Amino acid sequence: MPRNILPVKLNEIKEGVVTDILHNGMGVIMVDQHYPVKLVDAFLGEKIRCRLTQVDRLSAYGEVLTVVKPSADRQNQNKAYLLEAGVAPYVNLSYSGQLKLKRRQVEQAFAAVDLKLPVAATIGADQPTHYRNKTVVPLKNQNGHLTTGFFDRKNKDTIVPMDDYYLNDPIIDQTIGIVRDILDQFKTPIYNDVTKQGAMRYIMVRRGYYSQQVMVVLVSHLAQIPDEAAIAQAIVEQVPALKSLILNHNPRQTSQQLTGDNRVLWGDAAIHDQLLGHDFVIGPNSFYQVNPKTTEVLYQLAAQMGELKASDHAIDAYSGIGTIGLSIADQVQQVYGVEVVERAVEDAKINIAQNQIKNAQYIAADAPVQMEKWRDENLPADIIFVDPPRRGLTETLMDAMVYLNPDRVVYVSCNPVTMARDIKYMTEHGYQVQGPIQPLDQFPQTAHVECVALLVNKH
Repeated sequence: MPRNILPVKLNEIKEGVVTDILHNGMGVIMVDQHYPVKLVDAFLGEKIRCRLTQVDRLSAYGEVLTVVKPSADRQNQNKAYLLEAGVAPYVNLSYSGQLKLKRRQVEQAFAAVDLKLPVAATIGADQPTHYRNKTVVPLKNQNGHLTTGFFDRKNKDTIVPMDDYYLNDPIIDQTIGIVRDILDQFKTPIYNDVTKQGAMRYIMVRRGYYSQQVMVVLVSHLAQIPDEAAIAQAIVEQVPALKSLILNHNPRQTSQQLTGDNRVLWGDAAIHDQLLGHDFVIGPNSFYQVNPKTTEVLYQLAAQMGELKASDHAIDAYSGIGTIGLSIADQVQQVYGVEVVERAVEDAKINIAQNQIKNAQYIAADAPVQMEKWRDENLPADIIFVDPPRRGLTETLMDAMVYLNPDRVVYVSCNPVTMARDIKYMTEHGYQVQGPIQPLDQFPQTAHVECVALLVNKH
């Protein structure tokens, strides 16, 4: 068939068997063996009847009409709104099915870069729902009242209303509802992306898992919102365990949710929580893992895989507020942290003092530059921990690690695709993977998976 003649038409009804799951959680059925149709809420082996909603030259998107033959792992939860917003693509997949699928995703990522490495069974979460300790939700005047939820994946002008977000700590959901209703009561102007007018853009809520302290951040286009003092007083009176109420001024015309411009309206500038016995100060902009219980498992696993010794000098790259480095400080001789975000390094130094840790120092610098400097200073680097954002490591950083020449590198990743790419690069530059890649489910009900791997110096 000529390439410019498509095998499908818009709104056509098709039926097929799901043969693959993409890394965004969408199932795939094939038309004419080479044309993929991507579907939400469609799992491996299922026979699906669907209507095509978007068609282009290379692929199509469809809407599931009927699951003709369901997977044995399908468990419908009757929460279609989560699929509409795209926040929990695996909500109708049993938890054991989710763990098997995530292992398969990791295996596919490494196979795609021609790395034949063993992948261990995915470590599951003890609590696969209502686990998140932080959320940021948009606001919109919709159907005559103020609405919170997440934007419809098909219509970005509409918010899917939510009271039970399914992934959040229930106290966070309760707090969102309270703050939304207070803003609605005061008729607070909501920012409009089209007119560029209004004030409120988002509500952010954080809650400490162990401390149970609550932070509310009002993200506003304006530096001050109307009735600010009265709104603040109402929030203080109605939100249980509130420790910190902050206004974040975000006038930017971007998708960035928060800026660094914070003003305390009531209480403290940060909350506290504990991780593996250490106390951490968490501000509005702090990167702190969203699933606290599995984070403890993750960091213990990373330390175990790193085979730490009391004589080790450890480097914590992408160190953030110091969570990984400080959690292993009592197992090594010295920890060096490097992070390009100065505010995060300031938080790390506060956490060092807070926990009376004497063998850790954190530096605000570009990691590759700092690593080359450490090598030139003959700093003994026995092990490096890297926990990069989803885009993974840069070749510049990996070259700097190779130059620093540590015995071991522990790679913690939230994206197996970029992790596989980076590990492929490291194996071509003097390192080899020891033991299996270990997936861990930090994000149940979603298509995301955390992984840990150990690389050792071949020389």
